[in-house]
Amino acid sequence: ETAREASSFEGTRENTPREREREKREKRDKMTLTLFSFNGDKNAYKALVAAKYNGVDIELSKNFELGVSNKKPEFLKMSPTGKVPVLKTGEGAIFESNAIARYVARITDKGLYGTTALDLGSIEQWIDFCTNEIDAPLLSWVLPLQGVWPYNKAKEDAAKEALKKSLTVLNDHLKKNTFLVADRITLADIICVCNLFEGMKSVFDDNFRKPYPCVERYFVTCVNQPQFKAVVGSFTLCKTAIKLQKAAKPKKEKKEQPKKKEQPKPAAPKKEAKPKNPLDALPPSKMVMDAWKRLYSCAPANDFKNVACGRFWNGGAVPKSTSGEVFSGFDPEGYSLWFCDYKYNDENTVNFMVMNKVGGFLQRMEPHRKHCFGVMCILQKEKIFPIVGVWVFRGQEIPPNVLAECGDIELYNWTKCDYKDPKVKERIEDMFCQVDVVDGLDHIDCKVFK
Repeated sequence: ETAREASSFEGTRENTPREREREKREKRDKMTLTLFSFNGDKNAYKALVAAKYNGVDIELSKNFELGVSNKKPEFLKMSPTGKVPVLKTGEGAIFESNAIARYVARITDKGLYGTTALDLGSIEQWIDFCTNEIDAPLLSWVLPLQGVWPYNKAKEDAAKEALKKSLTVLNDHLKKNTFLVADRITLADIICVCNLFEGMKSVFDDNFRKPYPCVERYFVTCVNQPQFKAVVGSFTLCKTAIKLQKAAKPKKEKKEQPKKKEQPKPAAPKKEAKPKNPLDALPPSKMVMDAWKRLYSCAPANDFKNVACGRFWNGGAVPKSTSGEVFSGFDPEGYSLWFCDYKYNDENTVNFMVMNKVGGFLQRMEPHRKHCFGVMCILQKEKIFPIVGVWVFRGQEIPPNVLAECGDIELYNWTKCDYKDPKVKERIEDMFCQVDVVDGLDHIDCKVFK
């Protein structure tokens, strides 16, 4: 009787946590993962390469056609924006390439996230860096050349300069390290190499790569690993950068028509030349933005407020100028002052990620540098890092081309400054001078756009 009771109890007992975890793992191993994207998508490579390292099987969606398949209702349920790649799992869909790669890297623990908490933080750091500081400007350079985005020479030049700075940072790190974190390939390397892919393939020719030998060595090392080659195949570094292709206009056949008596044509009215930048059409201002930037940069540290702020309002000599340059002072008719406050400060819980966020914003402001000056401050309120800033813009409103071309503008609340109010003026000067306390909070970091 006792044995029967024991047997009955054995049949109804709940599984232990270890058994439940094993069942969950077995169920996960059996689940089918399907990736939706097009052939050659470097963003899809991130998940596919991570899957090779982790021993995870991913099926590629058959007959996927970009521009058609991703507009169907069933696809939009998985990715509301219609963007690729998208990973379909047994428990739901995931969009955004970095999120998909992170998911695949966590399915099994084979070292793609390192072995320590510091490894994890460093991996996430480099993922953010390579996404914001390399991928974003690289796309601004390559996609217009490929005809995907409208071409703009100023944006291309700004993207190249931003990339050179970022690649210098990466090259300096790789002088002492084989890989980004620890001594083996991690998810940071997979995402970084995939973000470099289009550059190394299309525009990073021999001359462009020359200052970054460690980046080239690192990229070649990674893409020749079996896990990369299984996804990407053999790779050849760019020899000649692609150029903007202008479509040739088809020639129209001229049909012979009977000659008519020539009559004098009325003179065509002269067309007014359209300004390249709407700000160039504004009335001239006595304030020269470049003179202010030189004054700000050369103001002595031991008397910064008196020199920089005092001369911003009232004008004065530009320090260290060999030509005796004089700044005229702030022109309220030709320029305006604006405060910006980030809308989603509750999300700012990791300091270095907040710095990357600000850096990305200023990078995307690069084409508008001629008419703008700004100081962005990162504050600290317990575990939150609020972002505030002050900007000087040409004209009386935020420039229309800035609103149209820099999407980050919408992430901030913008308030026009009444600089005649003593409290407002004090807040402007606190940010200009990068004082230790701004808005009653510790001021822990700052970036100046000049």
